[in-house]
Amino acid sequence: MECFNCGSSLTELDYCTNCGADVRRYKKIMYTANRLYNEGLERASVRDLTGAIRMLREALKCNKNHVDARNLLGLVYYETGESVAALSEWVISNNIRHEKNIAEEYMNTIQSNQGRLETMNTTIHKYNVALDLCRQGSYDLAMIQLKKVISMNPKYVKARRLMALLHMQKEDWEKARRELGKVLNTDCGDIDSLRYLKECEQRLGLDEVGTGGRKKKKTNDEVTAVYKTSGNEVIIQPMNGREPLGLAAFIQIAIGIVIGVFATYFIVMPARESKVREEYNEEIVSYGEQLDAKNADIVELQTRISQLEGNIQGLKSDLNVYSGGNGVTDVYDHLLAAASAYLNKNQSDVEVEKYLALIPEDYLDNEATSDYRELYNLLNTLIGDSVADAYYEAGIQAYRDMDYDEAIENLEKAYKYDDSNDGAMYYLGVAYYESGDTMKASEIFNDFLSVFPESDLADKARQRIEEINE
Repeated sequence: MECFNCGSSLTELDYCTNCGADVRRYKKIMYTANRLYNEGLERASVRDLTGAIRMLREALKCNKNHVDARNLLGLVYYETGESVAALSEWVISNNIRHEKNIAEEYMNTIQSNQGRLETMNTTIHKYNVALDLCRQGSYDLAMIQLKKVISMNPKYVKARRLMALLHMQKEDWEKARRELGKVLNTDCGDIDSLRYLKECEQRLGLDEVGTGGRKKKKTNDEVTAVYKTSGNEVIIQPMNGREPLGLAAFIQIAIGIVIGVFATYFIVMPARESKVREEYNEEIVSYGEQLDAKNADIVELQTRISQLEGNIQGLKSDLNVYSGGNGVTDVYDHLLAAASAYLNKNQSDVEVEKYLALIPEDYLDNEATSDYRELYNLLNTLIGDSVADAYYEAGIQAYRDMDYDEAIENLEKAYKYDDSNDGAMYYLGVAYYESGDTMKASEIFNDFLSVFPESDLADKARQRIEEINE
């Protein structure tokens, strides 16, 4: 035992020989933890798992670093089907002492078997589903889920106990008693199961004093004949001591046959019919349970199919984004084409601008990376002046040719790339005016006066505004 203050080994003295700390109460706590661990070990060895859990928890309250107690508690939890609680205890134990700790082997044994892990997760999930179904009042579906849990983990105490409660709720006391017996085979100290078992035995009448659920034997007064020996022969003599007469014997035999026929017809046959009917009803119930299980599986599969279809649609959408329709590949192709056209001296800057114009503004604002926007802005800056001049000349020429739509398109691009070009803005307003859109023309002329109030074209813009107002 080590000192809680300095970590040195303690002697039989009531104080630490190294630091002088008083260790009387500390020793008492450690001894109590060891005693509780030993008692828990004894209870676990006789399958009183509930009592073992209680003792081991108390031991850990006294000494939370008791590695042996944690490992044993994990084993007891695992035996009762509580695999998650078992793994939790082993993980804590392994963190307390990593070297020479058998908890690591326990965890490796479970984690190395992927099928076992999936079975553990499935049993816990289905048990929780069964609990929810019980709260909703769907007891038949809950029993179906519990049957699956028990088939995967027969020692899951909570699942069997809940199954017994459902049988008790249906007043099927014999099946509940069998389930509780299986629970007690795993954990003979389960107090709740013992209490439920007592209730089932009371309902079944198996706790009557003196009978023990068995039929009473006949007394000697109920014997119809006595046996005597005469030499090597055995003589059956009636109790009244008289031998029946021949005619009377035939009459008695006939009466017995008639009674037997009537008994067979009125007692035996109805009983057999009732038994056959019960077996038939049990088969119907079994088929119904199987049908409910299949329906539950179908619903679960349909839900998974719906989820998978949703995932497929999402993947298709992502694929469309990356493969075409103004997707990621398209916008990258446009930018690369623009860069290639700029580097190729045989193509004009207008060709570069046409590739850049294909890139959506929404993509630039929301999805484009910083490097992508940086290259886009650099290309715009490099071609800005020459593109502005080219579009301005094309716009003026289209205006002279009275192709006002073409003039508007080119002059807008010219002003976009060179917002200091007052001529581009003025003739853009004139093109709108000549095309008949006087409202848009008035708006552009007013903006022109705000941006270029000192321009040589300012007076002409005012005249245009007056004409529009008139």
